[in-house]
Amino acid sequence: MGKNIKSVVVILILVVLLMSASASFGAETFTTFGDAAKPKPADSKIIPAFELPVPGNEHDKSYLGLSGTGNFNIGQINARVLIIEVFSFYCPNCQKAAAHVNDLYQKIQQNPQLKDNIKMIGIGADNTAFEVNAYRGRYKVEFPLFPDKNMAITDTLYVHGTPTFIGVKLNDGGRQTRFFFSEGGFDDTQKTLNEIVELSGLK
Repeated sequence: MGKNIKSVVVILILVVLLMSASASFGAETFTTFGDAAKPKPADSKIIPAFELPVPGNEHDKSYLGLSGTGNFNIGQINARVLIIEVFSFYCPNCQKAAAHVNDLYQKIQQNPQLKDNIKMIGIGADNTAFEVNAYRGRYKVEFPLFPDKNMAITDTLYVHGTPTFIGVKLNDGGRQTRFFFSEGGFDDTQKTLNEIVELSGLK
């Protein structure tokens, strides 16, 4: 009888521990990587200059208002505000956030006052072009995604983990300024969009 009671107690303890671990995993929204001592975003809010390849498909090129080939800087994007999602194909929190990020994109596209003023792109931290395209297909992402295999852009943006969301005020030919920086996913898409609109000055 005593052995049976001990067995039941051990099983109950294991169940509690598993439930606690499951709850902790469910609450996690951010996957850190690299050196925790890396600098945080600069107080100046200025986004350092970086270039991306002009998308090869016409949908992405048209969406961003670009033409031709080669590289471009984000100031050339035809919009007033850019939302950058830094993600990773291997990040479970990015995978969980994908549906909400897609919903954010759709809400912007369905709003006549926002769709020409706000654009979105994704930067695949430590991802190859193959991994980025696989992520796009698996999670049905409709906005442009770019690989960042050597982490150069990720480091330039002071990103410490994924997903990270950065709001940038665009200035063609000038400096780009950051007004929004959020580490981790979000559940309330409309609340997030309202915050971005208000902080960007579009409201």
